[in-house]
Amino acid sequence: METGSNQYEIHAIKYAQHARKSSSNFLGGDPHDVDMPLNYFVWVIRNPERTIMVDTGFDSAMAARRGRVVDRPVEDGLEALGVDPRNVSDVIVTHMHYDHAGNHDLFPNARYHLHEREMAFATGPCMCHRGMRLAFEVDDVVAMVRRVYQDKLSFCLGASREVAPAIEAHHVGGHTAGLQVVRVATRVGWVVLASDASHFYASV
Repeated sequence: METGSNQYEIHAIKYAQHARKSSSNFLGGDPHDVDMPLNYFVWVIRNPERTIMVDTGFDSAMAARRGRVVDRPVEDGLEALGVDPRNVSDVIVTHMHYDHAGNHDLFPNARYHLHEREMAFATGPCMCHRGMRLAFEVDDVVAMVRRVYQDKLSFCLGASREVAPAIEAHHVGGHTAGLQVVRVATRVGWVVLASDASHFYASV
């Protein structure tokens, strides 16, 4: 177990929701088709030395386009925690679906971390299929490509990478080709932010 400055606290920010049926949450639908609303989160990982975001969410304009409801914009959730987005040093993007990779200008000084397979997936031949690209937004993808040319993006390669002391990104794939989960050392032990590898208890 990590000690001292290599321990973090994690805060979940619920910023939006979508009232929907269970059939919308599983491939092939659900014969029971019960209410199963979807909540949207980003996460703050911090200690006295650094503040790191996991995912960036989407803004009110995107919510309106996709029929979602923003309860509290991500920036307001950060303000409630006393976090200035300009002081966020790093952003780990678990994958590039619209609800994880928006709010392009919110973290101007951060270095982004994305798995190499996710960039290849989001810009490659799979996106020629409408069904595959439904959860992606072209502006999010273009913004990520721009970060490459602005020296603001680091690629995670292979199975795992330490983004900062005691913060690790692990490639799991599945939900998208480059999906990552994030492993963090806290005072109560290691915590895994599973992102959409396991969004619902039903997925477990």
